[in-house]
Amino acid sequence: MSSAYPRHLAGQSARIATRSASGGGHIASRSGSSHEDLLIPLGLVPQLNDDESSILASPPIIVDEPSRNGIKGYSWGFLSRQMRPFSLRKTSLLLLASFLVGSTWVFSKDAKKLPSQEMPIIDSYVPPIPHPPAGYTIQAEGPHPIQWLRKNTFLDIQDLSLSQLQELTETRPKAAFISLVRNEEVDDMVSSIVQIETRFNSRQTHRYDWVFFNNEEFTERFKVAVSAATNSQCHFERIPEEHWSIPPWIDITRFDVGRQFMGGIGVGKAWLQSYHHMCRWNAGIFALEKRLADYDWFWRVEPAVKFHCDINYDVFRFMEDNDMAYGFNMAILDDARSFPSLWERTRAFIDHNEELIDEDADFNWLLHTADDQDHTIRPQTGVEAQIDGEYNNCQFYSNFEIGSLNFFRGKEHMAYFDHLDRAGGFYYERFGDAPVHTLSVSMFLPKTRIWYFRDIGYAHGLCEQCPPHEHHLGPEPNSNGLLSRDVRQQAASTRVDEGNTSTVAAGPFESLGSSHRRWNTMAQDVERQKGIPGLSCGCTVSAIDNNNAKLVPYESKQRKPADPCIRKFLGGEWLVRENRKSDFNSVTEIVADSDGPKYVLDGRDGRIIH
Repeated sequence: MSSAYPRHLAGQSARIATRSASGGGHIASRSGSSHEDLLIPLGLVPQLNDDESSILASPPIIVDEPSRNGIKGYSWGFLSRQMRPFSLRKTSLLLLASFLVGSTWVFSKDAKKLPSQEMPIIDSYVPPIPHPPAGYTIQAEGPHPIQWLRKNTFLDIQDLSLSQLQELTETRPKAAFISLVRNEEVDDMVSSIVQIETRFNSRQTHRYDWVFFNNEEFTERFKVAVSAATNSQCHFERIPEEHWSIPPWIDITRFDVGRQFMGGIGVGKAWLQSYHHMCRWNAGIFALEKRLADYDWFWRVEPAVKFHCDINYDVFRFMEDNDMAYGFNMAILDDARSFPSLWERTRAFIDHNEELIDEDADFNWLLHTADDQDHTIRPQTGVEAQIDGEYNNCQFYSNFEIGSLNFFRGKEHMAYFDHLDRAGGFYYERFGDAPVHTLSVSMFLPKTRIWYFRDIGYAHGLCEQCPPHEHHLGPEPNSNGLLSRDVRQQAASTRVDEGNTSTVAAGPFESLGSSHRRWNTMAQDVERQKGIPGLSCGCTVSAIDNNNAKLVPYESKQRKPADPCIRKFLGGEWLVRENRKSDFNSVTEIVADSDGPKYVLDGRDGRIIH
């Protein structure tokens, strides 16, 4: 009786049977087969181990041959090994190799045809940098803030070694959060503290101090509540009387009449004496407080504000390492009726203190141009349209600001503050700390030392800004830091027609070579920069200029700039408007369209513009 077992013979699965030899040393054909016997020399049989050898009863081996007819799964296995030099496996490998070689040739050929195509860069978000004014040259050897962010942004500080954590903790900048707050605002203050701590300050490498100021003594309830909201050191300071009172050179009768008049015409909080004290203190005196003498940096935090996004880098270290002096995250219009003489006083200061003005300062973005027409009262034409050099009432929204205390207690800013203070503008009018800070940093600092914190999601009252916080693939800027002409034209191809937005196709489908190069570059870029980790935000992305006129009431019939304040500050590509089809002129269009003109860039997509 024969026995059988499955066996792999030279890569083929066969059924090998053994039986007692009855012939004269040849291998007999299997009964039932209509084909000739297939003879296999014994030398081709694989070596067997002891267990396998024991199964074989005798040397003769019969190979189970598939029938050509009537057997399911018939293949060419019946051919002799000498007659089939290529198996299916080898043929498949050969075809695959041929495909890969051909693809490589196509990719290389296509890459030669498209040498100038824009390469992508991977970043979750890169804050926009202002376009330098004409004639200004950025020093190549200076610090680069974007490179710093790529190197020093971490989703989790546990990714750092113990030595790195120790070094960052020991070399923390001398910085503090400062708040001017009343006792009755304790709940709103705690809310702001909790958000700052959660989004930023709770990291062991941060934990910066909090300094609270009040014109009255803080209550125990206030101290206990805010101290429980943070693990950092808290200081509670009462503002000296001389810093919170009407200066002796002010005519109190004139002050009373003026604030009642401004309150009557709707200038916000102008009738409150304490509000005038607050504006004056925040404009300059705050930096002189003794408690802040040991600090170099401050972050102003108001009660009842919201911080929407995680901040995954040390903001103060960023300011210090990149030689920044002032940071903001909104630039908006202010009510011109609150400071009618501010620019006149500022121009007089410039005329008498030219040596204090920074040689690279750029405050042209704060001045009206011939295009800035007063559409509310009447369109200006002729000579009136050529009026230039007046303050356009743009300001950095100072309820959020991060800055250098050394700058605000320095001779330039203090000379400017004293000039305005002696003129009585904080009481006879309602000079605000926001326009004063804006004019000061624009006169005494180059734009390279002013930073737009677009990546910090923030809201206070009506004003709110939410940065892009989705992974975005944007084109690489060219050597000048701007988008290429082809990319601008593609962006400008978006048309608005009767409220429906449609985008013109960019061209034919991407070729295999282009796609290959794109993904290859993306992989290399991820390895190079490790990416800036994506923001974790709890808000809906907003355009950069959605807050532009929220603080200007309808009653203020002031001349408004043709472009939003933040766009004027950023300049460059941010001022490029869409090519819109319209049957009316630009003046009528701006009046009819409550959202104003449309721009190629709105700041929602995180496109990289340097």
